[in-house]
Amino acid sequence: MNPYDFVRIDWNKTPERRPASPHDHFTGLSGRMTGTIRALTPIFIPLKRGGSPKQFLRNSQGKAVIPGSSLKGLFRSLVETIGHGCWWLYDGKYKKDEGTYDHYENNLPEAFKRCPNHQQLCVACRTFGMMSSHDHFAGKVGFNDAVCTDEKRHEDIYTPVLANPKPRHRVWYLNGNKVAGRKFYFHQPIIRTERELKRTSHKMLNEHIIPLDTGTQFEFTAHFENLNEADEWPLLLYAITLEKGMRHKIGYAKPAGLGSVQIELKEIVLRDPAARYRSLASSPARSYTSESLSSYLSERAQKFVADHASPTLQDLRRIWQWPPMHGVDYHYPYREWFDEFPQASIAETMKK
Repeated sequence: MNPYDFVRIDWNKTPERRPASPHDHFTGLSGRMTGTIRALTPIFIPLKRGGSPKQFLRNSQGKAVIPGSSLKGLFRSLVETIGHGCWWLYDGKYKKDEGTYDHYENNLPEAFKRCPNHQQLCVACRTFGMMSSHDHFAGKVGFNDAVCTDEKRHEDIYTPVLANPKPRHRVWYLNGNKVAGRKFYFHQPIIRTERELKRTSHKMLNEHIIPLDTGTQFEFTAHFENLNEADEWPLLLYAITLEKGMRHKIGYAKPAGLGSVQIELKEIVLRDPAARYRSLASSPARSYTSESLSSYLSERAQKFVADHASPTLQDLRRIWQWPPMHGVDYHYPYREWFDEFPQASIAETMKK
């Protein structure tokens, strides 16, 4: 079975674009949240420099970390997907062979292309920001690095070959004249490895790495300001916590089964930044922890949890279901399979 599938998009629900709320105005919700990330499978965030085997990324204190930028990217992709946002990172240009490309730019409906300016921002760009050559908006949410608090070492492994996208198999990447959806990787009950490095005459095809093992735990903090309580806030909370029977994927070698994590919020503190200007007395913050937090999150996730009609949520629940399906052999089909079944769908890989 192919290790990923596409989450369908309801193209009739186009991005709702509004002007960005100025950072010098106090509107919406502001505060901070803290949470934990626990590895459910081995996990790997590569240190860019260094030799082989590749090491896990660490901070100046030697602690393993998941960069805040990685967390922001994970949650932004979910907000874009679930919240009918623009496809900010999509350019539709895929390298096919040396010097040649597949071009799918025109297969993304115009309404879903990048937000043009800070006066017309989708929910993801209002929440996480946007930047272009002529305009920018800093966004309302920032994530600190998630720092490891309980490290479980894993032995070094050789990953399988992690192939580049193959958009030449158009039946996978297109549904009619539109892109098929957004790519998400399945959770897997075991990780797949090789016995050694594999090379061609000019490049290495897989990696020698030292991941951290199942049970490793990280803690993170996020700060937010001026989030709209009606749409931006509940969507962000759902993207971070998901729902029962679902888990996130993050990091390197997701196609090989690495990177399944459980993310839990431990505290949310809401504050009123305008209060300091209205009174000499400090305004008490509202803090949610334990049972009060569970109830608070449940109320705000309810609209998503109860939505069983959305094809997007149907697919996301299926792909990110936890525990994962057992008895399934996840791997990319071989080139010979594509040659033999040029019109076969991803679902056909279940029959291999």
